[in-house]
Parts: sequence; structure tokens; C-alpha cells
Amino acid sequence: MTIGIQLITGWQHVHADWWQDDQGNHIHRVDIDGDALYHCHLAGSSLPWNAVAGSLDEAMAVVEGTTPETGHNGDR
Repeated sequence: MTIGIQLITGWQHVHADWWQDDQGNHIHRVDIDGDALYHCHLAGSSLPWNAVAGSLDEAMAVVEGTTPETGHNGDR
């Protein structure tokens, strides 16, 4: 069984490369040199993004605080 976005409550797929949860957090998919990265923007943050993840599931976990942040931090 594949666990995907359909099973994660509180998230909606707004359009092809953008997801939003019921708290106002956003995830944007960005393709760079053929690789997909997921930029996480936390609601209320003035930063362009707060974390970068390598998969949508990882990005959702980062936003929900269930795993440590991975990738680049937007506050450097």
C-alpha cells in the first residue's frame, strides 16, 4: 500500500506545484536541473521559505514538526 498525500489530513493540493494545510503553511515544488525540491513556508513567517525537503512526504513532516528540518534553512 502506498501512503501519499490523499491519506494525510489537513493538506489540500491547490494546483500542480503547491500544497497548503489548514494552518496556512505552504509547500511549493521547484524543479532545479531535473531534481524536484519542496520549499516549505510556515504561516506567519517573513522568510521566503523555512526549509527545503527532497520529497512531498518529507516536506509535510517538516512542516508538521515530526522530523528535524532538512535541506537549506531560509534564514541564512
